[in-house]
Amino acid sequence: LLLTIANDAMAWGGWAHNFITYTADKHLNPEVKTKVEKYLGSSMIEHCCWMDEIRRPIRRKNHPDHAKMQAYRPSLRWHHMVVDEKFRVSDKRSSKGSGDMLPNLEKCIENLRNHRNMTDSAVAINLKYVIHMMQDMHCPSHIYYTEFPDCFEPTVKGGRKRDQMTIYYEGKKTSYHAVWDGESLLVLYPEYGEDYELFRKKMDKYSAKQRAKICAGTLNDWASDAGKRCRPIYDKIQPGDHIDKKFLAGYRKISEGQAMRSAYRLAHILNETLK
Repeated sequence: LLLTIANDAMAWGGWAHNFITYTADKHLNPEVKTKVEKYLGSSMIEHCCWMDEIRRPIRRKNHPDHAKMQAYRPSLRWHHMVVDEKFRVSDKRSSKGSGDMLPNLEKCIENLRNHRNMTDSAVAINLKYVIHMMQDMHCPSHIYYTEFPDCFEPTVKGGRKRDQMTIYYEGKKTSYHAVWDGESLLVLYPEYGEDYELFRKKMDKYSAKQRAKICAGTLNDWASDAGKRCRPIYDKIQPGDHIDKKFLAGYRKISEGQAMRSAYRLAHILNETLK
């Protein structure tokens, strides 16, 4: 199952989603962890890429699950957010209509606060949304910036929107988005392979006081913080550029920091809403 997820997921990359969820799981209160697994039927790691997986049957009319998955069509656009030049969450949408992650994430979190009055299946769906969107909100390539005109244009020279611009990674033609999704964490410590626990021991070193500071504030505060921290990834890149692992390693602080903020804040939200 995890191998399938890793191949098919789209945001942060399947492995990164699994790793961040694994880390968040380590910071759940025992009673909340039990609740999460009761509603989902298993560990939340096995469901963290559900929002990416449902794209396949929705988009392919010949897929056997196409008809029954249409109810989830709006969530196709719940993978990005837009921030303005002051890193405030914007109500504008990108050229594809994407960018409404935050209001829908807020709605799902509010639903979880009311979980005792919901059916188990409804709680499970909202959990899957929250687990995934909390991570996408922190993913460097899932934030659109209104300061870039191409945020609202269908194409740009050398590729599509800025996060999707065509570049060459290790000599292979790809999109900048794909590089950040699939490589940004794994290139840091190649000697670890894909071992979640080795990566966690390396990165999950924030003190209780530091974690509390990271989790202070509102969802809007976190979104603004993510926008500000992720902005530098666009400073030294242009369509058609050739980059390599050394380039990504130069943004180590962003990759590690955003992964841990995502994990801590996800655990915080679940501990607070399902207590």
